[in-house]
This record gives sequence, C-alpha cells and structure tokens, in this order.
Amino acid sequence: MSNVKYSFSLNGEEWGKPQLERLEYERNLHILHSMKEHGIDIKDGNKSLSNDDIDYLTTEKAWDVSINNRLEYTGQKIIDIYKDSLAKSDEFWKKLAFSQDKPMKVSQTIMKVSGVSLKEYMGMIKSLQTDDKIGLSAHPEHFVCSVTWDDGQLVGIEPFGMYGTPTLVEVKVVKDDKLGNQIKADKKADYPLAMAGETFLASDGKTPVNVAFHQFKPTEDGFEAITAVYWPEHTPKEIVDGHSLHLAMEFYGGLKLTGKLD
Repeated sequence: MSNVKYSFSLNGEEWGKPQLERLEYERNLHILHSMKEHGIDIKDGNKSLSNDDIDYLTTEKAWDVSINNRLEYTGQKIIDIYKDSLAKSDEFWKKLAFSQDKPMKVSQTIMKVSGVSLKEYMGMIKSLQTDDKIGLSAHPEHFVCSVTWDDGQLVGIEPFGMYGTPTLVEVKVVKDDKLGNQIKADKKADYPLAMAGETFLASDGKTPVNVAFHQFKPTEDGFEAITAVYWPEHTPKEIVDGHSLHLAMEFYGGLKLTGKLD
C-alpha cells in the first residue's frame, strides 16, 4: 500500500482521487469524440471505433485509446486537422486582448503532497519533455507539437478551461522579475522554486493569451505547490473555474506518473 498522501484545493473545494479520475475519464471520452468529429479514424488496435463504441470504453481502456490515438496525431498533422477550430479560438483570444498591465482573473489550485519529494516530482516533470507518451499521459486534452526546453519554448494544443475549441499556443519561459505587478504580488517568499511561462498564439507569435505561474516548496515529508494561470480580465468564468480543474488533473497526472501511488 502506498504511503503517499495528497490533496488538491480549488475554489474552496477539495478534490480527491474519485473526482479527478472521473473527470479524467469524461475528458478522455470528450477528446476522442472531438477527434472523430474532426475526421480522425479512432482506433483500438486495428478496430475502428464508432461514437457509440467510444462511449462503451472503460476508464482504463479510454486512457489507452486516448493516448495511442493522440500519439498518432502530433505536430503539423494535428494542427492541419484542427485548423478551423484553432482559427476560431485565435479570434476569441484576440478579442479578449490580454495584458499584464490590466486586471487579471486567476485560476488557482493548491497541491499538498507527502511521500513524494519535490526532487522526485521535478524529475517526473523533466521526463515529460523527452517522452511524448508520458507527456500525453499527464492530461487527456494535451496534444504534443514541439518541445525545445533548452530554448525555453513549448508549442502545444489544448482547450483552455475545458471550454470552447482548442488553442494552438507557444509558451515562452520567463523569469519572475519580468512578470506583471499583479503576478509578482502573488509570489510567496517561502516557496523557493517557481516556474513561469508567457503564452502566445502560435499563429502569429505575438498575441498574448495567459501567463502560467507555478510555485513550489519542499516540506519535511513532501512538497506543496500553488499552481496558477492568469487570464484577461473579461475571460468567461467557465474558463477560469474550469482551468483550476484542468490544473488539478494535470498535476495529479504528474503525481501518478511518479509511480508511487497505488
């Protein structure tokens, strides 16, 4: 039996394994239906799946089918297939006109872990950069396009906040002191490690979408993290609340990938 304990707190609510794994299951089914609607032949091995077949997948099988099919469609291939949906999301974010000089809404999830060290967890994060299958296993709605962390850059696709159509973005790693004042005001002095990334539409490389700012601190028997994404001031509440859940799923997925959970 695992001695790992963990909690995820978002919007004043606690989310545990049953809730997060049910949400993962629903989003795996959602992304498979979405891929099929975009003309992709969803397969389980050599068998093509209908929409009804997808809805009969079990939790474990849904993960397998989701990961394997997303592995088949990466880079320019998935960009071309989703081009109309990506254009719609580009228009959406351009209208919201994100700026760190304006008030920002925040999606935030607090993660507390015992039984896994911060060093172990960060080692797993590094593996996401080198193994596409591991990266796709962390979240049902991620697509891999390109990762060049040595250059501080990531290009990927995901539907932010489980809302609307997916967005093709480029994430650029940025130092804390280059962040806007509202974000810098949220920096915790007792959290020695932070990861920040400014997100832009990949279609033009200049339209800002959001800023991710994740803070970590080691504890005696594990670590704590404050994960956050900052949005334009008029971002729909559905995205802000939904992305807190997205963050919880993503960081819980990372915790599972350490191999230390039951």
